[in-house]
Amino acid sequence: MQRSNLEAKMATRFPTVFRTSLILIAAATLGSAALIAAPAKTNWLLAFSTTAKGSHVIGNPAAPTKLVEYASYTCGHCAHFEIDDAPQIKNQFVATGKVSFEIRNLVRDPMDLTAAMLARCGGKGRFFGNHRHLMATQAQWANGSMLGKATIALLEAKNIVGFMQGAYTELGLDKIMAQRGVTAAQAKVCLADKAAFNAVIAMTDEATEKLKINSTPTLLVNGKVIEGHDFATIKTHLAP
Repeated sequence: MQRSNLEAKMATRFPTVFRTSLILIAAATLGSAALIAAPAKTNWLLAFSTTAKGSHVIGNPAAPTKLVEYASYTCGHCAHFEIDDAPQIKNQFVATGKVSFEIRNLVRDPMDLTAAMLARCGGKGRFFGNHRHLMATQAQWANGSMLGKATIALLEAKNIVGFMQGAYTELGLDKIMAQRGVTAAQAKVCLADKAAFNAVIAMTDEATEKLKINSTPTLLVNGKVIEGHDFATIKTHLAP
């Protein structure tokens, strides 16, 4: 933009003062707009996605380091990992966008399957909260002692959906999922979701048959199984 004759004369006589004044005026006039236009920092702990396998990911899906956990909802070590170690991984590594954290299912028993199906209620944005809640309450429902004979008979008859719906009530998972805002009607739909069921079983088959994983939690970093699942060990594989 061409300056007026007056501006040109002022710039010649008082170049420093003139320039300083313009900077101050621009800052006062445009400061608010500049702040609004500044790009916001991405909160990767609020970034959720799913994979083609049907597994769930928290963090930057394009992160250079990819951490995968094969988990079981009736595995005590998995519960301890979720409560004690996973938060440190998320806060120190996932939050930066440099590490993504993916959870895959390795189902060990019918109660585990029931919980795996319920964890998916509400979509990808609800999964990690559901996952943590089911792990945190594991001691309340996972021993199976509350299952009735009729529900067990459904399992023996290979009525898997019927078994899961019975287990949902008898194990107290109805009350546990209600704390996550999942109604009985919503849970019934989730437990009968064929696509989700197929995804959970396919992940389990891949883990046990292809990858030869036989324990949970098992962790992979960029496709390679690592030994151990405590934070002190894991961070050595995640740190740059």
